[in-house]
Amino acid sequence: MEEKETEATATRFKRREKAPQASFGWRWIFPLSLLAAIAWSAALMYESGGRLLDSRDGEKLDAVTDPTAPGFEAFVEQTWSMTVATEDDEGNLVNLVIGAVADREQGGGSVLIVPPDLNLDRGCQQLPCDLRSVYSEGGLSGLTSALVDLFGVSFSEEALLTSSRWSGLISPVTGVEVDLGGDLVEVTAEGTEITHFVKGEISIAGDEVVKFFSFSEDGNQVDRGKDFWNSWLKELGETGNPLEKLPDLGLSIVDFLAVVTSGEIGLVALPTEGSDGTLFPNEEELQGLVVDLFPFPIAAIPGERLTVRLINGTGDFTVDPIARKQIVSAGAEIIVVGNNESFDVQESKVIYRDPVVAEEAEIFGAKLGLPVEFNESISPVTEVTVIIGADFVPALN
Repeated sequence: MEEKETEATATRFKRREKAPQASFGWRWIFPLSLLAAIAWSAALMYESGGRLLDSRDGEKLDAVTDPTAPGFEAFVEQTWSMTVATEDDEGNLVNLVIGAVADREQGGGSVLIVPPDLNLDRGCQQLPCDLRSVYSEGGLSGLTSALVDLFGVSFSEEALLTSSRWSGLISPVTGVEVDLGGDLVEVTAEGTEITHFVKGEISIAGDEVVKFFSFSEDGNQVDRGKDFWNSWLKELGETGNPLEKLPDLGLSIVDFLAVVTSGEIGLVALPTEGSDGTLFPNEEELQGLVVDLFPFPIAAIPGERLTVRLINGTGDFTVDPIARKQIVSAGAEIIVVGNNESFDVQESKVIYRDPVVAEEAEIFGAKLGLPVEFNESISPVTEVTVIIGADFVPALN
């Protein structure tokens, strides 16, 4: 047994014969060719960094980065928005706002005050009918779903603020200054009156925000909420860097508020109508407001809105925001904006390339008052392309 193991060991460690020497081609030509190929690829990558391939004729084109130059195109970023709900210690909805960022880089935006007692259905016979009841039954997700149905657009994010979170948000400042029109008095079950906030200039600390929002008996809840948000947002925007007056809580609402308050801020209350203390949304005014708040809306249901590539064919960029509003008002979703290869387009038009959307494109064109045509060579990035020509300008005046 030991002899067998010795023989096996000897065989195992037997010196192997040397491999034959590699040919000259493998030793020198192949490595040098590989290095040359890598260098050439790097050179091509560097050279093509500012060039694009034209898929129609195979020619290379210079990449256009100037948004005012002919041929420029870019994907747009959908409007960054957020629903912010505040609940009291009993879980009741006491404040609701919707914020929308105007520009992620330049900052600014709008904040919409929404009354918690807003009724969504005029013919509602059974709860939940108002937003407060919707929140009580479905929580934040149920509330957001109801708002999506009301506005016809989706929101990027949602946030829930409680008493403790408000304390954290307000902590970098001493308080939010509000000019109160009258005392806010709580009447207990025993009939005792407790004055929580006195008429006049007051400073609301973080742990008092929820209580301040909770008073609704006098019908001025929306106005007080608007005064509070207006005062606080202005204070945040007074400094060049709003983050100096916001806490580092790791919450997305902190980043959102920092962007909104770093530019021009618009504050508005949701348009309502009704009587006997019952509020309903003013549908006509609301639709106009939605277009202003969400220049690049997110479809409430994916695929619900017709996707649009908006092309300026005139070189007059003052018409772009007007065209965007008209397109969004017509129920579409802008995905790409840009310029025509030349600024001599005379006729505005809607162009589609897929016969499947022909009927939808015709309806869309009718809403805009523009002719519709089929062109299978048009960009496939969106369902339709809207080209703005010289005739679009007089129609807007």
